[in-house]
Amino acid sequence: MEKNDEWRDIRELLRSTVLMQEGYQQAKKRYASKIAPDFRLLRFFNINENTLSKCLAFLLSPNESHAQGDLFLTSFYQLIEKPETLKADMKARTSTEYTITNSRRIDILVADQNELTGIENKPWAADQKDQLYDYAHWLAAEAKRRGSGWSLVYLCNNEISEFTFRAQSPDEINKHVKAITFFQLENWLSHCALHIEAPAVRCFVDALIKFIREDINGETAMELQNELTEKLVASPQNLSAAFLIAQNMRQVKERLWKDFIVYLRQELSPLGFKVDMNDELRTGSKYATFSVLFNEGDDFKLCWEFETSDYRNLAYGICSTIEPHEKLHNDYFPAIAQSMRHVFPEIDAKIESEGWWPWWCYVDAGMNVPRNWNMESDAWALLLERGEGSFAQSIISIAKRIHDEMDLSLLRTSS
Repeated sequence: MEKNDEWRDIRELLRSTVLMQEGYQQAKKRYASKIAPDFRLLRFFNINENTLSKCLAFLLSPNESHAQGDLFLTSFYQLIEKPETLKADMKARTSTEYTITNSRRIDILVADQNELTGIENKPWAADQKDQLYDYAHWLAAEAKRRGSGWSLVYLCNNEISEFTFRAQSPDEINKHVKAITFFQLENWLSHCALHIEAPAVRCFVDALIKFIREDINGETAMELQNELTEKLVASPQNLSAAFLIAQNMRQVKERLWKDFIVYLRQELSPLGFKVDMNDELRTGSKYATFSVLFNEGDDFKLCWEFETSDYRNLAYGICSTIEPHEKLHNDYFPAIAQSMRHVFPEIDAKIESEGWWPWWCYVDAGMNVPRNWNMESDAWALLLERGEGSFAQSIISIAKRIHDEMDLSLLRTSS
């Protein structure tokens, strides 16, 4: 295919997709009062890896208040390809953050009379060295002691790596380790939902399905997804153009951040502020950060940080630039928190007595900005805006407000 033909196909696909999206948005507005298409129950809460583990553990426990008995656990055994003869024990105990040897903690542990199941829940977080390897060997030893079977489930959209599970592990261990994607988990929940009798529990499971579909699997709304899929498979040209666009999205995100940071530097450097970003911001890794340092040598800075990988859980506040220690917590954290509360009384921020952040909040609480950016096109569009009320101008206003109203000597421990 000639280059000119490729660019023509890309332009045409983008044009038709924009028209499709505009039509979808108009339809949403027209029927919003009846179907509330943008309402997401779980968006009211901070759904992190631990919260998701608690939700799944709740469902997998047969004697929990969902009152659906072994519906979820028996179906889960089928999902991980256990023998059909294995039925869930109604007295099965489910734990989260279960501590084993070497201070390792299994995200979810289901202790059935005849089966021991560990679940490593990895929606966004990175693997740890030999993590699965240690879990598997502990489960094998514990199951042998109990006289039961066992399984280790790796719940993640990525494959199991040598980093977390050694390739030379014996077959007797390997055959018990099962990788399950969140796409499979979504299907499992959808299947279970068909058999839920209690409307309140069905509502909860439907909300969980939507969260997994959109916030972990990165899928668009089902109606738009189906229409877009039909368009992409309609011709080789559309499919080729779609793949070219997808392959370039990482570079697009890098460019958006680069231009955004350059603009902030242009606006704040004349005031003596230093604007910086880390490499994680380019790649979307955990703790992707950009920050404003008011004076060279300060031990605290104004910082925006994505708490988890794939540009999720964006928060901002005052962050330490040095490894926190007891004196820092005792002498500086309370004073900084009190000063920030005085400058921003309207923000219900979190006050910490230890860690890195004496004062912080999620952006959807302190700014009119989405918390999760992984597949949120409107969030990325914010990086292009420069006018009044834009994300960039809000950052500049916050920095100037702190500079004008806060005692900046609090940010330097040597003063």
